[in-house]
Amino acid sequence: MSFIEFAFLHPGAHERFAEAARAHGLSVSHHEDAIGTGAMIVRVQEEGLTPEIEEQLEAYALALDEEGQSWADSIGGDLRLSAVGIVVHLTDGTQSLARVDPDMVRRILSVLSPDELGQFVSRICDAVEHPDDTPICKTVQE
Repeated sequence: MSFIEFAFLHPGAHERFAEAARAHGLSVSHHEDAIGTGAMIVRVQEEGLTPEIEEQLEAYALALDEEGQSWADSIGGDLRLSAVGIVVHLTDGTQSLARVDPDMVRRILSVLSPDELGQFVSRICDAVEHPDDTPICKTVQE
């Protein structure tokens, strides 16, 4: 079964996000990040997830992230809660979390949908796992 994941560092944000996803009739689970960042990971199954709902959830996740940063700013210091990771699924069934600059992801998502970004990442993963040194002009002609 296929799913997408969202990470939240602000206390309680993962619960609010899970409620929003369930309100759309989606199956949701959450767990603590196994990598040790302290984040709570919300896993949303893709069954029933339309592009419109996914876009709404992405926007809500960003709003919760900004709210979390406001909270961090209010307690002082230089605490940054922004953290973004892209889960990369490999052909052998394993997965890895690629940590990415949140501002970069926001810029990318301003022009690409989350699905398009996922397709882009999948193509890069495939190229890494299955190297192909064929000139691109030959590939395009096929």
